[in-house]
Amino acid sequence: MLLDTLVIAVATFFWLSYVPIAFISVFRLLRNHGIFVERDLQRIHNDPAIIFQITTRSATKTAVVMRGIQSIKNSAKRTGYSNYEISIVTDDPQDLITLADSGAEIIVVSKKFKAAAIKKGRALQYAVEHRRKTGRNSKKYWIFHMDDESCVTPQTILALLKFIREGNGIASEGPIFYPLKFELANPLTAIAESIRPFACYDCVSQMTHPPPLHMHGSNLLVRSDVEDTIGWNFGPTLAEDQMFGYKIYEKYGPRSMGWHGGILLEQPPLNIKDHFFQRRRWVLGTLQNIDKFPRLHRFKLMFKSVTYFLGFGSAVASTIISVYVYLPNLFSVLSLSSFNQVKYSLGVDILSWSDKLAVLFSPDSFKHLLATANPVDTGIGILLLFTSIVWLLSYQIGLFLNLRYSKMSKPRRFAFHLQTLLLCPIIGLVETFPAFFATIEYCARKNKNPSEKSPVYDFYVVTK
Repeated sequence: MLLDTLVIAVATFFWLSYVPIAFISVFRLLRNHGIFVERDLQRIHNDPAIIFQITTRSATKTAVVMRGIQSIKNSAKRTGYSNYEISIVTDDPQDLITLADSGAEIIVVSKKFKAAAIKKGRALQYAVEHRRKTGRNSKKYWIFHMDDESCVTPQTILALLKFIREGNGIASEGPIFYPLKFELANPLTAIAESIRPFACYDCVSQMTHPPPLHMHGSNLLVRSDVEDTIGWNFGPTLAEDQMFGYKIYEKYGPRSMGWHGGILLEQPPLNIKDHFFQRRRWVLGTLQNIDKFPRLHRFKLMFKSVTYFLGFGSAVASTIISVYVYLPNLFSVLSLSSFNQVKYSLGVDILSWSDKLAVLFSPDSFKHLLATANPVDTGIGILLLFTSIVWLLSYQIGLFLNLRYSKMSKPRRFAFHLQTLLLCPIIGLVETFPAFFATIEYCARKNKNPSEKSPVYDFYVVTK
């Protein structure tokens, strides 16, 4: 049918747009798998001073902060590490009471504090200036940044100590996995978070071959005097970590950055709303920053953003094909008693599929098929098959890494892997719609106020 052909043609266009990303993803997966997570760590008592900094809007309203504090204490005790401090940077004065017995330093961001940065960037800048007053912005101290829900492990601490000991850089990152509260989150948002550990294979390349296109605001280890020099006063941007990473590269060069390989455990957004606003914030932040970078870096960011934007078109097209083309045929198969009367929309007798599949297992038949097929169609088909496999595997690998650090039973893990495979088209919509929405929103707002280079957004629509 004409409509079927049109839908498939549109879907093919969007799927092909993913081809470069798929090849890059496979290359970086193969190249970086050995250094993704630091292994075989030994305790050597060099013991540099590390300040574990958790930046939060409110530890009183977000009970997980105390869990993060406890994870630092437990992991340090298990590794015999004592030369550390815990610093909580918060906007809520009530946290002085809530965390009074935590043993952590509580830094309340003053409402009178003025900075070019906004939101989290403002709090990070306040913390830098606070340490400056107390004499802790020096080569002696390292800052390890964490989010509200972050938890460290003994492996994290050993990896950080090794990186500092070997002196391979002044700023580094490691992988983040999301097993915490996994079963309490919305199933779609929990599964959608599977893409993030897989994306960390890309982070390895960006940190070891900078400049990075993006950086995690958590699991970031940076020397205190370097953070003091760079600061967080980048103006009204929601992606202050992205700017911070590039500024380090710009000032200190490519050898300044590295990969410590220490694992940080976090939790997925617990509902669709939080998931949407989190992804939306990433895209808006990148769009706010993009005109501040050199041309080549700007081009790379634009390519990445466009691919993310087109991903929504691909997800929509895939869903239409599933609903409009395949499901009706499946239902027709199930409703007719005579299977030999059933044909797919492409005019293929369903009973002949066993013969068609036999071609795959017959070398002679397969060679004949390749020899007689249209080379263009064959090439496009192979590319589409490749991108589909990479897309599906990216979620399976990411989910495996997330669940590996959970206490979930093996049957339950298998159920999640199967669920992820079946729900991939819907997950694609959930994951890419925020990018599509944010891009249109940003362009509309910028067209409305052409003089405003980086539109500032209200806080309630950029929650974490």
